[in-house]
Amino acid sequence: MTTRKNDSRVSELVEQIVRHKRAYYGGQPEISDQSYDKLEEELSKLSPNHPVLAMVGAGEESTFEKIAHGTPMLSLQKTYDTEDLLSWKKDQDLMATFKIDGVSMSLTYEDGALVLAKTRGNGKIGENVTSKVLWCPEVPRQLNEKINIEIRGELHCQTSRFFALSETMVKQGLEKPTNPRNIVAGVLGRKLYGDLTRYFSFFAFDVAENGPKQKLSLSTEVDKFKLLNKLGFHTPSPTLVKTDEELHAYIEQARHEAENNESGMDGVVFSYNDVSYQKELGHTSHHPRFKMVFKWAGETAESLIEDIKWATSRLGIVTPVAVIKPVYLSGAEITNISLHNAAYVTNFNLKPGDMIELIRSGEVIPKFLRVITSADGLSLLPKACSSCQSELVFDDVRLLCPNTSECPAQKAGSILNWIRCAGIDDLSEKRLLQMMDMGLVESIPDLYELTVEKLLTLPQTKEKLAKKLHTNIQASRNLPMENFLSGLGIAGMGTTSWLKILEHHPNFESLWAISEDDLVAIDGFAERTASQVVEGLKKTKPITKQLLKVGVVPKERDVSAIRSDHPLSGKLIAITGTLTQPRSQVEAALQAVGAKPTSSVSKNTFAVIAADPNGKSSKLKNARDNNIPIWSEDDLSRQLSE
Repeated sequence: MTTRKNDSRVSELVEQIVRHKRAYYGGQPEISDQSYDKLEEELSKLSPNHPVLAMVGAGEESTFEKIAHGTPMLSLQKTYDTEDLLSWKKDQDLMATFKIDGVSMSLTYEDGALVLAKTRGNGKIGENVTSKVLWCPEVPRQLNEKINIEIRGELHCQTSRFFALSETMVKQGLEKPTNPRNIVAGVLGRKLYGDLTRYFSFFAFDVAENGPKQKLSLSTEVDKFKLLNKLGFHTPSPTLVKTDEELHAYIEQARHEAENNESGMDGVVFSYNDVSYQKELGHTSHHPRFKMVFKWAGETAESLIEDIKWATSRLGIVTPVAVIKPVYLSGAEITNISLHNAAYVTNFNLKPGDMIELIRSGEVIPKFLRVITSADGLSLLPKACSSCQSELVFDDVRLLCPNTSECPAQKAGSILNWIRCAGIDDLSEKRLLQMMDMGLVESIPDLYELTVEKLLTLPQTKEKLAKKLHTNIQASRNLPMENFLSGLGIAGMGTTSWLKILEHHPNFESLWAISEDDLVAIDGFAERTASQVVEGLKKTKPITKQLLKVGVVPKERDVSAIRSDHPLSGKLIAITGTLTQPRSQVEAALQAVGAKPTSSVSKNTFAVIAADPNGKSSKLKNARDNNIPIWSEDDLSRQLSE
């Protein structure tokens, strides 16, 4: 009886998996990735060798030329549990990369020239799509070296390019695509319109061992990515991970990156760094044994859009936020969700009255997934900036306020970013806006010209508070170099990214002389990010000099002084609430012993520092739920002195 029930369930699962694969690769997904993964997981337990588990793509017949892969391009085993991941890791060094959701490709080069591009197909046999891929600007036609080699990577569609592609497809009489994550498969599967791949991007992630006439000495994954960068490929943020702490830190970095990543990142791929060990392990019919994908589990819910509000950021981007009927996800009440950008609003025709599906993964900001039922009418974009009333500019993806020098929202956002990065406690956004309205502060350096007397002119500010604000501002004159740089607000850069750069360029003289090539050579910095950094450093040079002139002293990073033998070395330490000393000083003390300060709490956090360990904030509740120690500042001092 049990066997019959199992057979019946296997048949149901196979039917559902095939249907959902076809819907996904046809550009009309019906369920979330996590729900689909659960179907495959259940089938693998009931029938571990079922052929549908090895099926890659939609399994449809095609008229494209079929070409066998010398080495199979298999699926990857997945986990949502870091304990499973650590158990698989054992004592091996891992290469970690962002997992980009698109279509896996094999590119064959002879004498450095692209001669063949094929899809993954069913994993053993791919399809010749060379004529289409030649349109993609990020797939090099000619490598930087005359070499015979097979490269593997992911062809994907970035969010910003998806909307331009969507508009082009509609103009050509094609059906409007619904999702940038599966449009690549839809375009590659068409007999015509190969030029649409010009909207796609490409990340290289592997060098196949069976390339034509290939004689390469690549003993590690590190060697592979060095070669890929040298040949001219973009790569998905490869990082060597040796310890469990480094693994947790990379996952946390990826979580934050996923919030604003345009490339459809949906997890992290880990590979054993030792290529000889990879060969020793081999693979199953479904996946290689030396690779593992980690995904953060997400909860989904349905809710009603009640309103859409637009706010101008410090970078002048006018961002839509949906006010929704409250729902609970991952233990938190959700009342607002990001709608990404203006193009999302117009492309999905989002407006009050729409019933939508949203997702929240761990600590990641809740996101819009899809429209379930659409209200009558069309979406509307604002015409003017709500802060300065300047006419907004639409670049086909984002609404921009062009008033970069005078827009109050942009000014306030830039100063507020500095306040947070410099760790100036008690100076809230409300107080900052009061200062700006009264003409006390117009730029970041003005903060350091404030006196107690000037602060006393603020509404409801008495001498005790004025002195406290003044003390906190003055204390932030001395701060770590990475916090100073983060406070400048250069797009795409945070403290972790600056730390990587500071290991090679520790002072302003070196930073101002940096080139894009210098940055790309550092731990796989992408060309786009490198360009933003170089341009950003140039643009912020005047305000940097003003800050130095008013007495702000950034502490240059001395890598040699960082301890690796301290018990806190490599540990993730979260800081919450207002402490008795500036946050920047606490972060610097933690970094000096090799710890990794953060502002978020997850089950990978080693400890949480709070002024009141008995407080009732959501972060402290999260810590208690996960049995994470909560330390007072005195507790931290004792730990640091060990």
